[in-house]
Amino acid sequence: MAHRKGRKPKRYSQVARISVMLRRLIGGATVGELADELQVTKRQVHRDLQQLEDSGYPLEQEDGRWRLPSGFTGLEVAVSPYELMSLHLAQSHVAYLKGTSFVDDLEALIKKVEAGLPDKVRNHLERIVTTFSPLQRPIRAYAAQRQTLDSVRKALLRQLTVVLHGYRKPGERPRDYLVDPYQLILYQYGLYLVGHSHQARALRIFALERIKSITVTEDMFELPKVPLAERLDRAFGLIEEPPQEVKIWIAPEWAYFVKERSWHPTQTLKLQKDGSVILTMQCGGLDELTAWILSFGPGAKVLGPQALIENVSGQLTAAAQLYRSSR
Repeated sequence: MAHRKGRKPKRYSQVARISVMLRRLIGGATVGELADELQVTKRQVHRDLQQLEDSGYPLEQEDGRWRLPSGFTGLEVAVSPYELMSLHLAQSHVAYLKGTSFVDDLEALIKKVEAGLPDKVRNHLERIVTTFSPLQRPIRAYAAQRQTLDSVRKALLRQLTVVLHGYRKPGERPRDYLVDPYQLILYQYGLYLVGHSHQARALRIFALERIKSITVTEDMFELPKVPLAERLDRAFGLIEEPPQEVKIWIAPEWAYFVKERSWHPTQTLKLQKDGSVILTMQCGGLDELTAWILSFGPGAKVLGPQALIENVSGQLTAAAQLYRSSR
């Protein structure tokens, strides 16, 4: 009689595999750990995780570990009219993404919530829906980039390297880029993909509407140890440059506008006797700063650095010359 030399790996049915996976996700697990325990490929684990998300499980990912939120039981929760109002505010804020999966998913979520509302709250739905009215100009329409956005979402959640096909930089021919996607940024009603470019071996920012198509590979990458937010805080906008002290005088008629807003995490405001203010920031991005300062016309004056003074004065001189030559 032959003796078995080792234990045969246990095979799970799909239902059993999903059940085991849910139990493991309560405490958190990596894709590799799940693949080893369930005796399946990492690709199969990714498919199972996608199925769980599509079924409504709120999976979270941090440092390569997937988990269910702390205290998650799968039970329905009550929603107040104010919470529903906040959902509709979020929906109105991303109206320019109409025709993409982001808005479709948000609308589906709201419908699920509304289906379980008591009659008293449901009777106020019309008022709740019309509470907010977004006025967003200029905006970019992203419905044509639906497939691109779907690929970006998958790559971001799975930490998978992508190939950006036919990316068009202004004035240059389209190129392909191999990128580890780190984050999708909303900036001035535009979407930007931030990630590590393999060609440049550095962090790069890609405008989503300039991407022709995306291929999501099966190659996983590690997220950077330095939080991306810290790097972005060094810039005034999206362009990363070494931070330096920026000092701008704001005229009294514009002082209220500047004081009521936060322009940069490092900003300080110093009120002057005539009602003007001096705004000081530690940031980079001289081109974006130049455009912003010019929007105030004669209501702003750069006090430093010298490079920014020259940028702004050069633009004003060129604009004045343009108007003089048109007479």
